[in-house]
Amino acid sequence: MKRKTLIMGLIGLIMLQPISVQAADCANGYGTELKGNDHGTYCKSKVGMNWWSAHAWCDAIGMTLVPLSECECSDETKCDMTKQCPNLSSIGSGGMWLNITSGSSDAYRVYLNDGSVLVLTRTNSQSVLCMP
Repeated sequence: MKRKTLIMGLIGLIMLQPISVQAADCANGYGTELKGNDHGTYCKSKVGMNWWSAHAWCDAIGMTLVPLSECECSDETKCDMTKQCPNLSSIGSGGMWLNITSGSSDAYRVYLNDGSVLVLTRTNSQSVLCMP
C-alpha cells in the first residue's frame, strides 16, 4: 500500500511540473531559436557542418535552409539598413549557411554578428540556420 501511495505521489509531482517545450521546438534541443529583426523565426544548429549536411539537417527537422531573401527588411525602424543582411544582423553570432551556391564549389553564408554575406567553400564547417 505504501508503495502504491509513493508511486501515485511521484506521478502527481511529475504531472504538476511546468511543461517546457521551447527547447524541443528547435531540433529537439539540438538547435537554438533565433528571431529576425523584422520577420522570421529560425533554428540555429549548435554544431557546424558542411553545406550539404546543412541541407540534410534542415530537412531532418522539417525545415529548409534559409534563402538569401530572408536578409531583406521592410521596416527600417527594426533593422540597420547599412548591413548586407539587415534582418539577420546582430541576432546571434557566427557564420550560417544560406541555400544559394556560387559556382561549383562555393556557397553563400551570412555572419550574424554584423550581417555580412560572403562566399565560402561548401566543404567548410559552418552553423546552420533553418526556417519553417
